[in-house]
Amino acid sequence: MNSMTMPPLEQDFDAPAQAVPLVSYESESALVGSLLYDARQFDVISDLVQAKDFADETHAAVFGAISAMAHAGKPVDVITVHEHMQGRVELLALNDLHNSGTASQSAVRRYAEIIRERALSRQLVAVVTQARELAGDHAVPIGERVDQVSAQLASLVVDAPGDEWVSTDAGMDEFMADLDERCAGKGDPFLPTGLAALDEQLDGGLRPGELVIIGARPSMGKTALAMTIGMHGAQLRQTVAMFSLEMQRGDLWQRQVAMEGEVALSKIRQPQRRMTNDDYAAVTAAAERIKRLPFYVNDRTGLNINTLRTKARGLKRKHGLRMLIVDYLGLMEGTNPKDNRTTQLGEVTRNLKKLAKELGITVLLLAQLNREVEKRVDQMPIMSDLRDCGEIEQDADIVLFPHRPIHLKPSLGDDWRYYAVLRVAKNRAGATGDINLHYTGHLVRFGNWHGDKPGVGQRRQDEDFE
Repeated sequence: MNSMTMPPLEQDFDAPAQAVPLVSYESESALVGSLLYDARQFDVISDLVQAKDFADETHAAVFGAISAMAHAGKPVDVITVHEHMQGRVELLALNDLHNSGTASQSAVRRYAEIIRERALSRQLVAVVTQARELAGDHAVPIGERVDQVSAQLASLVVDAPGDEWVSTDAGMDEFMADLDERCAGKGDPFLPTGLAALDEQLDGGLRPGELVIIGARPSMGKTALAMTIGMHGAQLRQTVAMFSLEMQRGDLWQRQVAMEGEVALSKIRQPQRRMTNDDYAAVTAAAERIKRLPFYVNDRTGLNINTLRTKARGLKRKHGLRMLIVDYLGLMEGTNPKDNRTTQLGEVTRNLKKLAKELGITVLLLAQLNREVEKRVDQMPIMSDLRDCGEIEQDADIVLFPHRPIHLKPSLGDDWRYYAVLRVAKNRAGATGDINLHYTGHLVRFGNWHGDKPGVGQRRQDEDFE
């Protein structure tokens, strides 16, 4: 059987005459030949390239065979690869590739880097070509066209080459340098939530790279808790952004002013009927303070993970970003409408976790629990109540369940009026357990609880909001 022919890929791309070629057949041939010469070198480059990165079909097919055999623990040489491929590539062609190989690991690694870089370059050209076509397609709204191109560009993940293994020798130097900085009050990675008991439970606050889930049934305070934490972060001069898929931004402004100005939300919603002159003065002063906070809101609906990721990256570049709030998971769309809902939500949570690590931020993701929680006597949420939310249990670093007993049982009385419990159901880096919080419904905010749980010992003491 004849060996596969080399496709004339250079003719498929309109590249400038002085540009770096989009294909390096020499690197492809040398890499495949080196693996046929010494298959042990596969471990040196297996993290860099895949068969799809090769422009030449023969090179791609041979590399795919070598990869499959190496992963299966089978011996790799010219004869075994020829047998594995069942004659799809002539033995003479494999011998020619073998003769172009080298035993130099550094050279083999460099060949792989070149192949990967050229593959990404070809993908980039394809995206640019499609962008040109979309630019003239006025039947599609411009926002959708931009999102399509942005999502495709975001998918071109360029992994920096380098050794991923770090020895304890280097690791301990890194650890001590970080410890010394934090002992000196510098470089503290934690972002306090402003809720003392929660910060204590989390050993200081929220870390960069964490995906934090706030889950509850409706009207339990998911958004209020997220806004309480987010506003505190912004007051510490850390940039906070919020994707609000449920509420319009005007509703969020009202909540922020109620929290900051200590004016009942009902008065802000109906100022002509309920707001006094003192209330108006407090609202005006609060609005001026909030204007100076680095807090950004996006209330676009129909959001999928690609669009969210693009916009978060853009905000990070322009203004920096420390915390991202997404309200809420159930309103996020999947990138593939054909996938079932569980798969779509799993895609969202998985990629939000990746985004948190990539940007070095904390992501607060709000999620609505299933109705199983309502079948229990105390209706206290547990981790299994998240099972309708894709892979959220696996992806989350921290899971928080706010719960207000008086919302479910109004007859509990005034002692319970301001009481809320926050269950830390998962904490990858520390302890779990229940935390007592103060919830002020008319100001839609959480605060610190002083004293014991109602009915246990001391009565509730006044909240210190300072």
